[in-house]
Amino acid sequence: MIMQRLLKDEFFLKKPLSSPIKTSKRSRKIGQKIYNHLNTAQMSANYKLVRNPNPNPEESGKSLPLHPRLVSCGTIHTDEFISRAKSRSSFSPADMKGILQLFQDMMVDFLMFGYNVELEGIGTFSVSLKSRPVMEKNEIRAESIHFKDVKFRSSKELRDRLKTMPVFRDEYTVSDPAYPSAKECEQEVFRYLETNPFIHQKKYMSLCGCSRSKASLDLRRLVEEGKLRWEKLGTSHLYYKVEEPVSGETNPK
Repeated sequence: MIMQRLLKDEFFLKKPLSSPIKTSKRSRKIGQKIYNHLNTAQMSANYKLVRNPNPNPEESGKSLPLHPRLVSCGTIHTDEFISRAKSRSSFSPADMKGILQLFQDMMVDFLMFGYNVELEGIGTFSVSLKSRPVMEKNEIRAESIHFKDVKFRSSKELRDRLKTMPVFRDEYTVSDPAYPSAKECEQEVFRYLETNPFIHQKKYMSLCGCSRSKASLDLRRLVEEGKLRWEKLGTSHLYYKVEEPVSGETNPK
């Protein structure tokens, strides 16, 4: 939504941009390029192909087939969920937060007393229990049976709406369950920056096939080592390669 607003904002697209790209052309073309990079990252689901280790030790030399696994873009927390939802509703953010809290409280009440809770178009929530293993009913009492977890079963309507979701495989996705080494990831980053003005966290996750937390730590390390610099645009962090000064030129203070 932030990028959509920026695309419509001619002042943003035409004004001179800040220092990380001030040596580039300050024009609508740059604004459009930034929008394209971030919009592609935020508005599409990516996958990687992974191969699980063979659980049968007798067939250790036999590889299992590859299967697709979604590359998470991260987690949308309540505040961001409400921020994005307010443009689609006449409810205020405070109203929406109150409604979500009411839903939570009501769901806890119903689940606690043994009901399943069905939210139309979303799915059904139910409680699972746990206890120590027993062979006969008289070997255990109610005090030894406890709450385990909340289970969710998606509704047919929700599944039908998601059947047509577009998914894309990035050209740099990896097929091994283990992460590439830090050096390999760094090489991929700077290879990517040879043809792109910046890199963002999701692209790093795609390049290295890693989690969001690892991508954040690795990018922060590259910044601390002076190899990258970053700038915040909306809710996104853009990372730029630190150019070495040409002969006879010094870094600005």
